[in-house]
Amino acid sequence: MNLLNVHIMKKVNKILPVLILLVSMTAFLEAQTKKEVNSKVVSVMLQKDPGLVVLDVRTADEFKEGHIKGAINIDIRREDAFVSIDKLNRNVPYIVYCRTNHRSGMAVEHMMKSGFRKVYQMMDGFPGWVENNFPVQK
Repeated sequence: MNLLNVHIMKKVNKILPVLILLVSMTAFLEAQTKKEVNSKVVSVMLQKDPGLVVLDVRTADEFKEGHIKGAINIDIRREDAFVSIDKLNRNVPYIVYCRTNHRSGMAVEHMMKSGFRKVYQMMDGFPGWVENNFPVQK
């Protein structure tokens, strides 16, 4: 090998690990998705995919007044809320809602930072669900 080839190989050997890391990070970020949806879309999604997990991040009292059938309730305002969320399976898709989308936004942000793969935020919240006359469980 001539001197130029040796110099080029040394540069490639320094840059290659960085390129591999960048490609890996890009693949990881693409595997995580957050999508904003409304209650009409959620209703259709729930009919098509029984594997979706619905996460209601309102208070226990709000949840008792009515919620989407089968929803899990984790009050985002509780001290241990993020600990409870972190115990959930990161590989299944979630629909997250609250009343106005403020609390669900906090939950979704945490879930994305924590490696949850697919998270949908229901932007019109539980009032949108009720307004569309979708079934409510009490």
